[in-house]
Amino acid sequence: MLGPPPSQTAESATPTESRGHSHALSKLFEEHNRTLHSFLLTRLGNEQEAREVAQEAYVRLLQLDRPGTISFLRAYLFKTAANLAVDRIRQQVNRARLDQIAPQTEPVDRLSPDHRLMATEELDVLERALLELPHSHRRAFILHRFEDWPTAEIARDLGVRERSARNYITRAAVYCKLRLMGVPQAQAKKQVRL
Repeated sequence: MLGPPPSQTAESATPTESRGHSHALSKLFEEHNRTLHSFLLTRLGNEQEAREVAQEAYVRLLQLDRPGTISFLRAYLFKTAANLAVDRIRQQVNRARLDQIAPQTEPVDRLSPDHRLMATEELDVLERALLELPHSHRRAFILHRFEDWPTAEIARDLGVRERSARNYITRAAVYCKLRLMGVPQAQAKKQVRL
């Protein structure tokens, strides 16, 4: 049995026992951490995973109510780390198996019919709003938002300064937002100064 008898708890440990335990764990870490890390690295094959498992093994060792009752802390640490590594490998295998299965299943549309209808209506409003924009504003906005063109390239394409291209993009974005909020066309154009 690794834990203390029910009558003994971590709170009943004397300060001397606590200091002795801390010293033993510090010494264990100093003397065996590099070896533990190498041990886990060969099993897991991944530096980050080896560090995480080693840390978790130390945490488990620290969580023992009465670690002094285990006479071989090093063996306990390595056994705990080995078990954690096996668990991690199993998780990776299961994840890989699920990843292979996932593409074969068809995606499920989780949107309710109401949400789908609202999304369709918003796309229609956005499309109309884009068509209501002046050509230069519409082209600048589309190139920026959908084609990921830099502003300088958009300015060259439109034959304007970069500042003007940024202005077109901003005004088009504000206009589309206003239209999506339900602002009438004339009022939206007036607010954006198109």
